[in-house]
Amino acid sequence: MAQQTKNEQLYSAAFNGNLEKVKSLCSDPAVNVNWQNEQGFTALFFACQNGHSLIVEHLLAQPKIDPNLSNNEGATPIFVACQNGHKEVVSVMLTDLRVDHNQPRNNQSTPLWVACQNGHLAVVQFLLASGREIDTKMRSSTATQLPSKDGRWPQGRQSQKMKLRKSSSEGSRMDPSALIWLMSMRRIQME
Repeated sequence: MAQQTKNEQLYSAAFNGNLEKVKSLCSDPAVNVNWQNEQGFTALFFACQNGHSLIVEHLLAQPKIDPNLSNNEGATPIFVACQNGHKEVVSVMLTDLRVDHNQPRNNQSTPLWVACQNGHLAVVQFLLASGREIDTKMRSSTATQLPSKDGRWPQGRQSQKMKLRKSSSEGSRMDPSALIWLMSMRRIQME
C-alpha cells in the first residue's frame, strides 16, 4: 500500500475523528484543507458525515477552508450532516456565515429536505430555529406538489398532510412535502 500524502492523512484523520492529528496537520503549511479526493470528498465533509463536531469546529477555524465544497453528487458538508442527523455538527456549521445551508445537491434536494426525508426532526427544528433564512422551496423534479399560500392542496393531494410512514428497517420518516408545507405555513402566519 502506498504511503498517504499529508492531504490524505488529514482526510483520514477527519474521517476517523482524530482531533489531535487534524490539529497537527492543519498547522502544516503544505497541507491543503480543501483537498478533494476523486469523488470530491474533503476532510470537512467526512468530519460532518461522521458527526465529529470538534473537528468540524477546528477545520472551520482554518482561514483558507471552503465550507461549501461539494462532492461529485453536489452534496456539501452541511448537507451530509443534515442527512445523517448530526444536530451538533449542523449547529457548528451554522455559526459560520460562509456556510451555504441552502445549497442543493445535483438532484436539487436541500439540507432541509434531506433532514425531513430521513426523519431527523431535531435537525429540522434546529434549522428552522437558527434564525437564518431557510429555503423551503422544492426544486427537485421528483418533488411533490405543495399547497398554495392559503393552505389549499392541489386536487388529490389532501392526503399528503402529515403522512407519516413506519418501516421496521427505516424507522419513522415524515413525508418531506408535508413537513415543508407545515413550515411554510408557519412562516406565512408569522409574517
